[in-house]
Amino acid sequence: MARVQTAPVRVKLYTKDFVFSGFVHTKPGGCKERVSDILNDPTGRFLIVTDVSFRPRSGDESQARRSTTAMVRIDDIQFLVPFEGQAEKPQAANEGTATLPQNW
Repeated sequence: MARVQTAPVRVKLYTKDFVFSGFVHTKPGGCKERVSDILNDPTGRFLIVTDVSFRPRSGDESQARRSTTAMVRIDDIQFLVPFEGQAEKPQAANEGTATLPQNW
């Protein structure tokens, strides 16, 4: 596994049953510079979301759970809002870096 410099982008996404809020890591200057590039990559099946909170779509914020990472199947995503350009950063210890497979 190689360390790759990434740019965290805050996102909110909806599946049939859940709402997720967290960060997707893009590769500035690379082929996956935008969140849409990751979603439209024919070789990708999952979207990795870090520093994530999730809750049932029919529930309220009090039902939210937190996790350091979630894998969401791209085909299950019904709606995604990227908040690009906002100054917020993830709270993770490895802020701004992600460990990715060599072929990513």
